[in-house]
Amino acid sequence: MIMHPGPATAAIRDFNEFWAALRQLLPQLPVVPTPKSQTPPPQVNPLEEALQLSLQNIMDPDRIACDAETLQLYRPQYLHTEVGMPDSNITAPAAITFPNSEQEIAQLLTWAEERELQILPWGGGGAPYQHKHPNTMPYIVVDLRHLNRILEISPQHRWVRAQAGVTWTNLEESLAEHKLTTGQYSPWMTATTGGAVATHSLSAKALRYGDLSRNLLAIKALCPAGPIRLASRPGAADERQLMLGAFGAWGIITETTLRLHSAPQEQLNLVATRGSITDALTALEILRHAGIRFAAARIINTREHSLFSNPASSSIRQLLRNLIGSTTTEFQLMLNLEGTREEVNSTRRQIEELLREKLLQLAGGDMHLCDPDYAQEALLLQKLRAQRVLAHTLTATVPWQNAAPFLRDWEEALHSILFTTGGLPGKTLTTLWATEDYAILRTLLLGFQPAGADPESGDQIQDIQAVALAIKQRWHVEEPSTDLVCHALSYAGEVLDPNSVMLR
Repeated sequence: MIMHPGPATAAIRDFNEFWAALRQLLPQLPVVPTPKSQTPPPQVNPLEEALQLSLQNIMDPDRIACDAETLQLYRPQYLHTEVGMPDSNITAPAAITFPNSEQEIAQLLTWAEERELQILPWGGGGAPYQHKHPNTMPYIVVDLRHLNRILEISPQHRWVRAQAGVTWTNLEESLAEHKLTTGQYSPWMTATTGGAVATHSLSAKALRYGDLSRNLLAIKALCPAGPIRLASRPGAADERQLMLGAFGAWGIITETTLRLHSAPQEQLNLVATRGSITDALTALEILRHAGIRFAAARIINTREHSLFSNPASSSIRQLLRNLIGSTTTEFQLMLNLEGTREEVNSTRRQIEELLREKLLQLAGGDMHLCDPDYAQEALLLQKLRAQRVLAHTLTATVPWQNAAPFLRDWEEALHSILFTTGGLPGKTLTTLWATEDYAILRTLLLGFQPAGADPESGDQIQDIQAVALAIKQRWHVEEPSTDLVCHALSYAGEVLDPNSVMLR
């Protein structure tokens, strides 16, 4: 339901009719590609002093930042998000706000609308600019780090209600005291529950616990048109989809309610080494077809894993010689098992019988052993780019039946475009995550920028992204569902954000 602000007798609008109309409109609306830009990114322009003073009337000045140094940290060009190079036409924000209540957010939305400013929600900072298009209006980032309270835990009914700024790490630590878990896992330490809903993040443990959409019971958000509560109800349209994966297009998620599961008694990480990613994928397919129930499964390139687990051991020159100049590598199939001790031991025996080998057991059961150090990775990639090294990541979500042939086509094409755009051979380092229906590929590209190229220019990246898109289209590979975002922004905005306060 959408509740419009007003007097005590506020009007209430039923969502069913609106949702049905959106579904009819989606197939008719064309996808308009963002035009390629040749202009350099503009400078940082802080909010005018008069507007800063006005903003301080609704929020403590200590929770408003307009200095150039802070604004630079939130600009899209600084982030280099994992899902692709952000649009260089998007300017840096004019101000950063840190509200500590829903009331402050509601006041901020009204304040921005009256002054023709726009709002950009910010969770952990993973992909705040995804699906955002250029706009000349100044915008303000709303950083939700202070909305970080766990509001209620119900062990009996197996649900937890938390504010959107709560990180998954802190949430899981609190639930561990009750021997419970959300079953959702993110390797980013700063990832928030609200950010995961906004981006529809895929959990590494979806094989055992299900993805976020299966475990998200309710969403609360503040839209320019008023507060909104969304839930999945039997026999009704799934209203959660208006916020789940919408990247903050219509409002700011302030609260989530999540399903809980019993925390595992035992955890175990097993590793099988293979000479190619195709061989590792074949081994994973054997286990999948046998119905093995592991919590998480991934295939990693051992070079990428060692690179980010201990990057200080090599200079950039040595790093490139080891990675780009090398033609041989190994891949590891990493399996995470969770459950009771009997479950884990039985599953391990089944896996080793099917693969006909004794698997290496990693010490402990910590899932972080299966992940690169993503915080260190971001710093290292930034360092590489500063040295005129092409360092970029691409993702693809591929149905299992197409995973192996798509992967061959994908890597051949990316190797070719790396050589074409940089004039020297490059390296692709692909990690594969397993979900129930899809293989999620994340490929790190390491190559060279051509001589004389502007380090700030996105031409090389755009050429590479065009090749990646062509491969996806050839195999009819779709990214995680964003139909509403891509096709119906203006139609949803007529209801939730009629005056386009939200940046999109």
